Amino acid sequence: MNHKRIILVGPSAAGKSFIKEKFISKGFKPEISYTTRKPREREVDKVDYNFISYEEFQDRITYECFYEWAQYGENFYGTGTSEWNNCDIFIMETGGVSKIKPEDRKDCLVIYINTPLEIRLERMSERGWDNKKKWERIQIDYHKFKDFKDYDLEISSEEQWKK
Repeated sequence: MNHKRIILVGPSAAGKSFIKEKFISKGFKPEISYTTRKPREREVDKVDYNFISYEEFQDRITYECFYEWAQYGENFYGTGTSEWNNCDIFIMETGGVSKIKPEDRKDCLVIYINTPLEIRLERMSERGWDNKKKWERIQIDYHKFKDFKDYDLEISSEEQWKK
């Protein structure tokens, strides 16, 4: 049997990390992505992300250390090859999902978390984002997800998020 993987994908503040934690609590082995963005309050290096410099990220691209990587806004995110081979639950960008090799894609369950905008805006406010940053992210997300169809399951009902 091939290695099965669950891939969570969704716009900013959709709840990807929350859902990932639910899988982890059931024994799924999480991937810890690499990113060039700065940690948010309460995020821990090597727990939430591997926070690395832009230069180190570029070196890892050069030396083909990533299974997939994508740029999101000004920051880069990537899945290490070792993590891809050894973990069960992942968070990816749409660009990362598109880079999954066909022979691997058949063993992945891609879940699109399409949380209502009202809930996402509330979460962005809780993160301390100002209106300019919120609307920039919403515009980026709109363009990333308007034609996104490479998923197996969509979670989108507002009722699902009120529980």
